[in-house]
Amino acid sequence: MIKITNFSANAQALGYFYQARYALYMLLKSSPDLHISIEKLDDIAFEKDGTPIELIQTKHHMNSISSLTNSCSDLWKTIRVWSTAVQNGEVSTESVKFTLITTGVAPEGSIASKLYPYQEYRDIHTALTLLNEVAENSTSQSNRLAYEAFLGLSEIQREQLISCVYVLDASPNIVDTKEDILRELRYATRPQFKEAIFQRLEGIWFNKVIQHLSSDSVDTISQTEIVDYINDLQEQFHQDNLPIDFLDYIAPAEESIAEHQRVFIEQLKLVAVSQPRIQKAISDYYRAFEQRSRWVRDELLFVNELETYETRLTDEWERRFEAMKEDFEDDSETQIKKAGRALFNWMDQEANIHIRPRCTEPYVMRGSYHLLSNQLRVGWHSDFINRLESIIERTLEGVR
Repeated sequence: MIKITNFSANAQALGYFYQARYALYMLLKSSPDLHISIEKLDDIAFEKDGTPIELIQTKHHMNSISSLTNSCSDLWKTIRVWSTAVQNGEVSTESVKFTLITTGVAPEGSIASKLYPYQEYRDIHTALTLLNEVAENSTSQSNRLAYEAFLGLSEIQREQLISCVYVLDASPNIVDTKEDILRELRYATRPQFKEAIFQRLEGIWFNKVIQHLSSDSVDTISQTEIVDYINDLQEQFHQDNLPIDFLDYIAPAEESIAEHQRVFIEQLKLVAVSQPRIQKAISDYYRAFEQRSRWVRDELLFVNELETYETRLTDEWERRFEAMKEDFEDDSETQIKKAGRALFNWMDQEANIHIRPRCTEPYVMRGSYHLLSNQLRVGWHSDFINRLESIIERTLEGVR
């Protein structure tokens, strides 16, 4: 077994996820006129009217007793980043607040403890004196570049920088930050849906962060954007609606689908549906399957709601299926396929049977019909059960 060290990829990945999750938490707590960036000016940065007002460094340790000592790398890596930014004129100490958020704990009397935001503990003069002493006298090679960056500032620049530095130690870790976000969402929905909204919001947020990091632009993310996402999600959790999560789902290719899941495909081939439309049907089938499964996992459905919905679908199909058979002008296979294709076209292009009034995404109904078709509860060819008898037998044998 590989031993996981403090410098493992696992810890580094957790640090990145923590940074993104904490940024969401801070944005939810911020004011509507603020914008946020990630890994642009700093780990996290807040801007107002295009001007940075706060730079934030995040340091994550699952071990809550990690100590923020006077010579620890977390402190000095942060000091190096900020010193370099000041030295290069990238930020102004007159208008920017510098914040270190860490899950580590600052020992009593340490530099970090002197930079708490609380006035009764804050002592900028002592913190600056200790920083100078460590930078001038320490022999640590790992912190050498940080010491040089700090001492490379003038005495006035150092004093101005440290007067704007604030340390928030013992901050919530990545798990506890989720609980903080859930508390921020407490008024966004009914309590039983809070977790489901969080999962969807964080998925949207992580995609937003990926786009943000992948862009060379200086675009920021506003609190208003996130509030709009929350409002959209909130609408989906009303009693007459359900959330839609799989619009971008990529379905498997037909050749990779197991035989017990191919019955609905064979149903389409019986009435000579074209291959491009079959691939669309496969997409609807899998999106509906995943969507319905997630609704069940998130406990969003009423008792027997799926069963009731399927009953409505099959009842409407039965009416049209029987009418189709009555209207046959002859029993030729060409006529039967044409009529069956027309029945499928009704389902695919005209039917408008929603599981809830405002849950109108077409793949839910289309895919549900294909799920029923896969169970031979509906079909398009007038003789679909007899025609698919061999497939049914092979499927049952596979199950046995």
